[in-house]
Amino acid sequence: MTCFVLNLERDWERLEKTKSLFAPAGVNFERINAVDAHGMSAAELRAACPLFRFYLANARRVKAGEIGCALSHRKAWETVVERSLPFAAVFEDDVLVDVETLKAHLAAIEAMDDPSIPTVWLMNRGLPRPDGDAGPWYDIRKADGRQWVWGAYCYALNATAAERLVKLLTPIVNVCDAWSTFARCGVRVLAASDAFATTRSSTSTIKRKTKSRWRYPWYRRFYWFRYRFAFWLDIFMKRLQYGRCPKRGN
Repeated sequence: MTCFVLNLERDWERLEKTKSLFAPAGVNFERINAVDAHGMSAAELRAACPLFRFYLANARRVKAGEIGCALSHRKAWETVVERSLPFAAVFEDDVLVDVETLKAHLAAIEAMDDPSIPTVWLMNRGLPRPDGDAGPWYDIRKADGRQWVWGAYCYALNATAAERLVKLLTPIVNVCDAWSTFARCGVRVLAASDAFATTRSSTSTIKRKTKSRWRYPWYRRFYWFRYRFAFWLDIFMKRLQYGRCPKRGN
């Protein structure tokens, strides 16, 4: 399976750490030159991400780093489509994995894939879990807390999913790891029951602001109501834009 690592030109130290992680196990990867949105003009940012549409979909303003992250992942998906690759695994350059476990998972993904169903396989920790025995992979739609599924630093996808994700993220109206949104727009999103991938602590290049105290007590309840409304509004708008979802597997 082809592996892509998203890496900014200035973050050569991260790339070296990723090489030292993968090389001993004989896992080769191709570097995708990540997009640095902080170097983009205001007009370029607006062209990539309609600010008002993003606000409607997420009930908050977009960060420049989120636009760059989304553009970077979209480049990886476009590469899969342009080169007609049947599968690809995508990693951010701060990923931490047990490489032998990763190789076993990638082999299992190739064996179980149905190319007619757009599918993403998440291998990162911290995802919601379903009740009972879900087997080695479970659909996030059947998991508790499925509306809040995040994490895009270790996943695999097939060509059908890559093609659909490019459409769903053009223009950018969601963050690139909004799998709960994508799962309701025709992409089957499976998570590994024994998720093993994580990231190096405090390494995100997306600048985050400290939460305001106004987000707490009853003010926070209003915020989450607004977010849920935006979530379902975005689903509705995507289904209008892209028509009926493709056939889903069980």
